[in-house]
Amino acid sequence: REAEAQAPDDADIALQIGHALKLLGDPEAAWRAYTRALTLDPESAAAAAEVAALAPHAEPLRRAVAPRASGQLLQVVFDASDLIAYFRGARAPTGIQRVQLNIITSALLDPPDDRAIAVVAFEEGAGFWREIPRELFLRFWRLSRSGANIADPAWIDAIDGAIGVLRDGRDFPFAEGGALVNLGTSWWIKDYFLRVRHVQRCLGVRYIPFLHDCIPLLVPEHCERKLVQEFAQWFAALGAHADAALANSNSTATDATCLLDELIPGLALPVSVVRLDAGLRQDSLTVVAARPNPGLPAPGEDFALCVGTIESRKNHLLLFQAWLTLIRKHGAARVPKLICVGKAGWLAAPALGLLDAAPELTGRVRILHGIADFDLARLYHGCLFTVYNSFHEGWGLPVTESLSYGKIPVLPRHSGLMESGAVGGLFYDPQSEPDLIAKLEALLFDPAERARREAAIRDGATLRDWPAVTAQILSDPALLERGAAIAPAARFHLKEGEVCDLSLSGALRPQRAMALADILRDGLFWHPLEDDGCWTRPGAARLRIPLAPGAQGMVRVHLGIRAPVGGSHFGVRALPASGAAGAFLRVTGAPRRAMTVVLDAECADGVVTIEIEAPPRTQRLSGPKRMLRRVGVQVTQVMACRADDIAARTAFLERQHLLVIGPG
Repeated sequence: REAEAQAPDDADIALQIGHALKLLGDPEAAWRAYTRALTLDPESAAAAAEVAALAPHAEPLRRAVAPRASGQLLQVVFDASDLIAYFRGARAPTGIQRVQLNIITSALLDPPDDRAIAVVAFEEGAGFWREIPRELFLRFWRLSRSGANIADPAWIDAIDGAIGVLRDGRDFPFAEGGALVNLGTSWWIKDYFLRVRHVQRCLGVRYIPFLHDCIPLLVPEHCERKLVQEFAQWFAALGAHADAALANSNSTATDATCLLDELIPGLALPVSVVRLDAGLRQDSLTVVAARPNPGLPAPGEDFALCVGTIESRKNHLLLFQAWLTLIRKHGAARVPKLICVGKAGWLAAPALGLLDAAPELTGRVRILHGIADFDLARLYHGCLFTVYNSFHEGWGLPVTESLSYGKIPVLPRHSGLMESGAVGGLFYDPQSEPDLIAKLEALLFDPAERARREAAIRDGATLRDWPAVTAQILSDPALLERGAAIAPAARFHLKEGEVCDLSLSGALRPQRAMALADILRDGLFWHPLEDDGCWTRPGAARLRIPLAPGAQGMVRVHLGIRAPVGGSHFGVRALPASGAAGAFLRVTGAPRRAMTVVLDAECADGVVTIEIEAPPRTQRLSGPKRMLRRVGVQVTQVMACRADDIAARTAFLERQHLLVIGPG
């Protein structure tokens, strides 16, 4: 770059810069450098060859994705990142893991003729998705159903296989116009949407998340604070990136739509309801009979069943209090045992504390976790009825599983439970211990009433199997064939004079500023957002700043930048609409010194593009691992305005260097 600054019209220098950018993994910037070299020297065969070779990567932000030809397979990619992460520490699946396993397995075993099915997981070290081979995924499905022992050599071998293909495999080749369907969670993956945005813009891949619930935003008091912050950040970015969504109930769809409307009024995101009305496989009972488990209730022993993580939101405390009241009222001999299946989760101490403090509950309430699907099926088959208490639910898969075995689920009357238990559920007033006890007594002490309700389930409950749920997803044209992916800038843009902090806000509700901080960063040369800014990676880190739709002309861009320890010489430049980038403005940054970089840039079709190129520095992260990483510079704030907007420019500089107190 220093040579380019001394000889800006030297074609060989532009060619060498193209080579360097290609090796750094930035084909778009490399293509622009090669194009500049060819402009300076039209006879350069080397530049012409590179321009032609990188043509597929050229300016994908303005390149329309070709429509899918008749008869061409549509690529549907299932993101199983959190499922594979879960399997690294556990084997027996819980609700969301069971949903993913069954849907993806059904798609792999019986794919539609016009769909190409693939399974991927995000590899943090590589910063991209890598494919989980079909046979390996099916092996996980089989092993997760057949046992819970994570020390089983067969399970360890499967885990080692997954680690190997993620570590050593190649980045997954997304096809143009395909769909990335995330059936699980992703808010825990750092900079997940940076990668989603990359494949959306480069290949027109459509991003379709499955919304299981919005619980961290609706009942945050029952979640850890860090989870609420991560979920709020994820939900704000989801509003910028999702082309459509799946939801497990009308309740979840309504919750998500209302929250998105607060964030982006008038968005009208297409949301299809995919009811999770498919239970455990009934044929598992034949295996159960051949594989008795002495750790479960004996055949013929009466018990009630509660399936779900023991956490504050599930409110096992109310259930344990109700069981204690029943024992004291009717005597322990008349009240069956309560079997709870689920590990301890968030804020479980009050419920577990009651079990320890109440002698009457000793031996009458039993907690199991990490059991295989076959043993869970045996529990459903043998129980008198099930109880599922909660402050809020998206769907409640144990309700459907209970109904699939003809067993009555006792439920609070709210949220998605009204849908999952609509046929056959026995509802009580939410969080009312007297009403819950009355409903339990009706089932415990009136066998005729219990038999009547079980008959109603047999006659009225119509459940699907998982292949039918999968077929709905894969055949929904509103979700999978909507055309090109959306542009996040179409939903959020930076107002003139508005300052965007390129950092994590830590807010507990989704905010417009969260989405802006995410979408301004373009390409893969960025580290994740942090509390005090965002570091660039070695290479050409790009800011793509969306301004008012249709805006044109010159604007003045202000960047808050901090150099790393040891200082840095870095370059900044604005990319014109023509794509023929000029030389970088060379800047010297003192170690950890905050500075403001100001440059004029052309706004074309409402977008300003800035590139920052810094030589790599080694930085040691704080924390127990003290890991090393390679960084360029830290960008803290972005602001764009007209050059004659003195008030906006002054306000930005004051914010950088002064403590401003008072209005404004």
